[in-house]
Amino acid sequence: MNPHKERLSEFPRSPGVYLMRDARGQVIYVGKAKDLRARLGSYFRGKGDQRPLVRYLLKDLEKVEIMVTGTEKEALILENNLIKKHRPKYNVRFRDDKDYLHIRIDTSHPFPRLSVARRPPRDGALYFGPYASAHAARQTMRLLQRHMGLRTCKDTQLKQSKRTCLNQQMGRCAGVCRGSVSQEEYSLRVQEAVMFLQGRSRELIRQLEGRMKLASQELRFEEAARLRDQIRELERTIEAQRVDTPLGRDQDVVGLHRVGMEGNLVLLRIKGGKLWERHSFPISPTPLEDPEVICSFLQQFYGAGRVPPARILVPIPLREHFGILEEWLGELAGSKVRIRVPARGEGRGLLEMAQENARLLPKQSNAWEETARELAGRLGLRRPPRIIEAFDISNLGGQDSVGSAVRFVEGVPEPSMYRSYSVRRSSQPDDYAMMYEVLRRHLLRKKEEGSLPDLLLVDGGKGQLQVALRVLEDLGMGEPEVVALAKARAGERKAEAVPDRIFVPLRKDPIPIGIGAAPLRVLQQLRDEAHRMALSRHRKRRNLRHLSSPLEEIPGVGPARRKALLRHLGSLKRILEATEEELARVPGISRKMAGRIRGALQGRKGL
Repeated sequence: MNPHKERLSEFPRSPGVYLMRDARGQVIYVGKAKDLRARLGSYFRGKGDQRPLVRYLLKDLEKVEIMVTGTEKEALILENNLIKKHRPKYNVRFRDDKDYLHIRIDTSHPFPRLSVARRPPRDGALYFGPYASAHAARQTMRLLQRHMGLRTCKDTQLKQSKRTCLNQQMGRCAGVCRGSVSQEEYSLRVQEAVMFLQGRSRELIRQLEGRMKLASQELRFEEAARLRDQIRELERTIEAQRVDTPLGRDQDVVGLHRVGMEGNLVLLRIKGGKLWERHSFPISPTPLEDPEVICSFLQQFYGAGRVPPARILVPIPLREHFGILEEWLGELAGSKVRIRVPARGEGRGLLEMAQENARLLPKQSNAWEETARELAGRLGLRRPPRIIEAFDISNLGGQDSVGSAVRFVEGVPEPSMYRSYSVRRSSQPDDYAMMYEVLRRHLLRKKEEGSLPDLLLVDGGKGQLQVALRVLEDLGMGEPEVVALAKARAGERKAEAVPDRIFVPLRKDPIPIGIGAAPLRVLQQLRDEAHRMALSRHRKRRNLRHLSSPLEEIPGVGPARRKALLRHLGSLKRILEATEEELARVPGISRKMAGRIRGALQGRKGL
């Protein structure tokens, strides 16, 4: 009898999220349910859930955990967060859009700043995008600067400004720092920028034409000329749009094409009757059915800080959780959002266009599966690895020691899962002891999170490999597996081409893998990324120590005064060079304290 079936009576009849784990404790699937007992019962009772996903899940399933929520909507939000945290094997994830730029307008400031951002947080600012390329985002930024005159300087720069900035001299800023524009006028310019970014260009042009006529009638000819140029630029922008025929209201259109468990998904963004952007997302092999793939996409795409339009077109009905998904999207948008499957008319035409775009995209390659199989075969691993983590240590004579851990999933870096560790042991330069500490702390954390990798890669030779094996033994872990990657010996590097050496447990000599082979390239990329991160964290820690130590040695100069000195004067070099009068002008620094600081820093300019 299925052991999980016997537990069904323990599960409550309430909304929540369930996590399915394999024998190693890894989360392999996260799902949500309106009724946890009924949903889990469909997995374990006779002819319950017939989805292909269930066959794969039950094969690997060892343990089920539940998290009860108050409402279905809370379950939907929690599910999305847990998928981001655990990266489950059987949940589909869309990574390709994560680095696209957004344009940000911070409306909390009296004179909002214009900037670009990646992965926008929920901080109350307005975000527009994502833009399909950095060039498109920055081109839009330049247009807004040139014709709306919005500032791009940081708030601290605005406060400290003592002279006209270069942007104002070039006509790219209205001159907030010089008081050249009133708050009312600047707010009007921000409103114009928002209308343009929302795709309401025609409405904006009509508004600008009215302002231009009024400025001309009031003999403000310079302002009228500026508005005229702005109108011309907007008209040229509209003419350059990719689609010339009106496409109706603002809406997003999802197209999906799958062959087996792989495929592609396309999102067309329609604004102001024009095709504004197209985003494409390869779908990695997954047994999830099409409605679940689209639901998961909508949660991840809009859950990353993007504002949904009033209407989203999809190619198939989304079945379960459809209403709660609409409600959640409506909260993100601040107004009603409708998900529709159009059967005819303009909407059907747009959907067919999105479907054709998805069909014409190249089929996703299963190159990682082939590389993982080759890697497992060459290194004698028990199974092809999906998640690999690499470790490195950086220090200078044992000081400012830092360990790094980087994670790749299916050969793709996952920067949000990178971790760095300040080594806590003594300042003696003992690389093995430092590696032991970092590995132990990291694996304990991952074990607690239930997100252990399949393979550990340590930078070094047989010594580092033995350290990693000892950590796993001390922690009582049979997983993950371990390999070490060492650079060619100094004498060998004189040869024309000598590959790095790979060491595995229970084998004396390194495993030969030819230069350029895919498995070696993957390991080298991981090792180099871990080295880069460890080195950058080490430099940062060392620089901070050098920056703060001269000031920390001065009696009466605590964290608040050090921060004020650095903010006002800009750098340690400027503090060292400052006169007593300049130090006394820093907020919180009295004349007496300025004299004490000046005396203590005498002779420290060479730092």
